[in-house]
Amino acid sequence: MKFFPFKKKSIQRFFDKELTRQSTLVKSIPISKIKKVAVLLEEAVYYQNQIIRQIEEMYGIQGCDVHLLVYCAHDKKRAYKSYEFSEKSFGWSGSLKLNSLQEFVKIEYDLFINYGFAENLYMKVITLYSHAHFKIGFSSQDNRMYDLSIADADKRIYVLNEEAVKYLKILKKL
Repeated sequence: MKFFPFKKKSIQRFFDKELTRQSTLVKSIPISKIKKVAVLLEEAVYYQNQIIRQIEEMYGIQGCDVHLLVYCAHDKKRAYKSYEFSEKSFGWSGSLKLNSLQEFVKIEYDLFINYGFAENLYMKVITLYSHAHFKIGFSSQDNRMYDLSIADADKRIYVLNEEAVKYLKILKKL
């Protein structure tokens, strides 16, 4: 018997409960400038774009201060790189199996950008777990996990980046 549907439901329950808990907490956003950026994106986007270079240019950040995490669909035959993860990287109730995921979410980034296009539960869990000071992403069904959500029906990366830069300048974070 396959347990995957039950496991996914367990992760979804954890996510809903934790999101509700976190949304009731008062969050203070540091005034400091952005120096360290975390980027979460889907595999197709990563291989089609020069995302790191775009972030360096638009946000004025050096490549060594941009940390990347890429969601890939699970494939038994594939060897995953250290910055890649799949649905098999999660245990019951949203636990993180990989040390690289655990380390990624523990780091206190100044900015966390979720470039996820689809309603991807696993990317949302990583976003929720992240200890980043300021989180940005595309508008979705529930925007409580973001400090700034950008509405764009076509979910274009350049629109998210341009709007984010505009608001980050207003907030004097760039």
